[in-house]
Amino acid sequence: MKSGVTLTTRTEVVAGTPRMLGDKILLRPLPWKPSETIDVVRYGRPVRGTIVAIGPGEYPKKYTKNANGEKTGFKYSKHFRPTELKPGDVVEVGGISVWDGAGYKWDEVVVGNETLLICSEKDVCGVMCG
Repeated sequence: MKSGVTLTTRTEVVAGTPRMLGDKILLRPLPWKPSETIDVVRYGRPVRGTIVAIGPGEYPKKYTKNANGEKTGFKYSKHFRPTELKPGDVVEVGGISVWDGAGYKWDEVVVGNETLLICSEKDVCGVMCG
């Protein structure tokens, strides 16, 4: 308990094989080891992981604006944007939980005996090649 706020984790136990929808990604985090030669202060925990499952894509949002340029609403585009990633890709995403600084920013699910993360394709910073 920090500053009067009770912290809870967002972990779900799933039976079976999950099928992702939209642009959601099921990610298996890889172990992370900080550099021994460079001392860096980080305010986030980078996550490198392998994609287990990914959704087909999404219809992006198109925002409507008023005369001042402020967003007033949205509608979905008529053009479908497929995902650019595929299962087996090793990707780099970043983020920690703002509540405790130790957990992940995304929902965690337990499939079988391993903990996996659910994030969006928009959270991916890059794909590791080679």
